[in-house]
Amino acid sequence: MNTEILSLVALVIALTSTIINYLVLRLRQSPDVVVYASPDSRRPSFINLVIENTGRSRARNVRFQANRSIPKRAFGFENAPEPDTMKDGPLVNGIPSFAAGEKRVITWGQFHGLKRGLGDDILEITATYKSYPALRITPKKHNTTSYIDVKSFEGTDASDNNWDKKTADQLEQIAKTLINVKDALESLNQRDGERETEVQEMEALIPMQNSTKDESAEQVNKPDRNEARS
Repeated sequence: MNTEILSLVALVIALTSTIINYLVLRLRQSPDVVVYASPDSRRPSFINLVIENTGRSRARNVRFQANRSIPKRAFGFENAPEPDTMKDGPLVNGIPSFAAGEKRVITWGQFHGLKRGLGDDILEITATYKSYPALRITPKKHNTTSYIDVKSFEGTDASDNNWDKKTADQLEQIAKTLINVKDALESLNQRDGERETEVQEMEALIPMQNSTKDESAEQVNKPDRNEARS
């Protein structure tokens, strides 16, 4: 009797372990579509809206639903204009097939422009999509809600409105450096021209000196007329 109970317990433990491993494996292989805001490394004052599948499998028929209108191309600084509402793109049209690790990057705007469009509200975007796990006949439905807080970019490089001035200062420094290089090259060319002129003048003097020597030699070798008459 004890042996049968132990066998039954071992069977239950084995089945439970198998189910847990299957669930963990399926969870690791599920898609996970998230939306987040990220500063642009190439354009420090720009903020991008990124859609990414951080899961391990393909998401299909991805659709998005937001708790409010989403600003579009919200550019500007302190007195930024009211941005337009997003009416196209992947957040509106959806993504039919979204592979694991794939991204969609949207140039969203700048800090003050986005704050003008969103205020201090947190943008909630819910992604609904399907996947087709192994050993499953029907597709599995997924829901992922992302919370996007633009206010958290305040005080960072993305909210610094002096990047245009910094870029202009850097361009001015580059221009000054190029002018200095140009002046140095012109000075070198001028010196080379002066040296070439000096060499040409010296070369022109050599034949004149040789001619003077020849004339002096002729005068020495020419007999005196008085001596010739005597």
